[in-house]
Amino acid sequence: MTADAAIPGAPAAGRTVERVDHAFALVESWLFSGAMTELLDLFDGHTDRGDWRRLDEELPEWLDPLLSRTDPSAESLSEQQVEVLRRALAIEQTAAGHFNFRTSDGSTYRERAQAAHADFSPETRAEVLRLTDALGLVSPRPPRSRRYARTLVLGGGYRSALFRARYAAQLQASGVVLGEVDFLGSPRFLLDEPPERPVVEPYAPGAADEFDLMIGAVRTEFGLEPAEVTFLCGCSSAEHTCPNWSAGSLPRADQTPPAFTHERRVALADADGQAVGSVYSASTGRPPLRPDTADTLRLWARYAQPRLGQRVLVVTTQVFVPFQAFDGIRRLYLPHGVDLDTVGYGAEWKDRPQTAEYLLQETLSAIRSARRLLVDAAEVLVKEGSGT
Repeated sequence: MTADAAIPGAPAAGRTVERVDHAFALVESWLFSGAMTELLDLFDGHTDRGDWRRLDEELPEWLDPLLSRTDPSAESLSEQQVEVLRRALAIEQTAAGHFNFRTSDGSTYRERAQAAHADFSPETRAEVLRLTDALGLVSPRPPRSRRYARTLVLGGGYRSALFRARYAAQLQASGVVLGEVDFLGSPRFLLDEPPERPVVEPYAPGAADEFDLMIGAVRTEFGLEPAEVTFLCGCSSAEHTCPNWSAGSLPRADQTPPAFTHERRVALADADGQAVGSVYSASTGRPPLRPDTADTLRLWARYAQPRLGQRVLVVTTQVFVPFQAFDGIRRLYLPHGVDLDTVGYGAEWKDRPQTAEYLLQETLSAIRSARRLLVDAAEVLVKEGSGT
């Protein structure tokens, strides 16, 4: 299996049920691949060990009766689809026990730059590199097409925001038509450890959060001067919790930093005043933590209103391509039928470490994203079967 085959694109499909079927097939081909089996066996020896009810995430109430076939709406899913769901949840539980270097103590949340290290042998590290390359985390591939209606440059910390904007600009210079370009950031505060500010100051002086980093990257790599910040949520500042925050009723919402509850946008125009895109900052859907990729994609979809069959390019870092591709398929392809293509630059950019720990952590991120895609896809069928 090559990286190009690991996460194939999500082609347009007219009917939602066709997109559900494609989502299941896509996850099945990646999650149950030989490379994934070898990787899990390298650490555990049994890919289906684990209890999905112990995942560090609240799952829908309908999932348990569906998997046990005690819910009549389960008839909406085939036996194979139910088995894919069951195996995906078990694999996630197994991987969480071995690949988690961010919340391994079960309580403390760490950003990627703060992840722990492991005592792996050189042989194990070499095998992790080989297998995660087969799963699409290492070797970059070019865009599938030469023309896109829209391009999304995903946010990141340290130099990632700058490099992703630079990579998009390089693709454009090589003749790839990007269409309207949007940059998706978040209100994640800059980290003190390892210190982020000295790294970002050259391209985003005075930045306070990831949204500011994306604005600085736009200026540096595209030569665009952003307009004033607009609060899409209707607030005048991020000083207090947004009264319109959609996740305000969720558990631990009262522990969420007020800045994480707002939605912001900066319009981008060229030298002639023509609109060429925007920079977005989403509110979080997982209080009290910062917004994630899925949050920013959901915000973008709400305002961009993508069309069925519209070709969209997503630009990120290669190690994140699998998990962010699955997030994109969940948020853009499944509900809207967007023809999605996700690309990233490789380790030669020296943006992210290519260590076994980092590769395993992002494999876990991709497994979780793939499972979330399955759950959302199954929910479509469950609701259809129940008539809701």
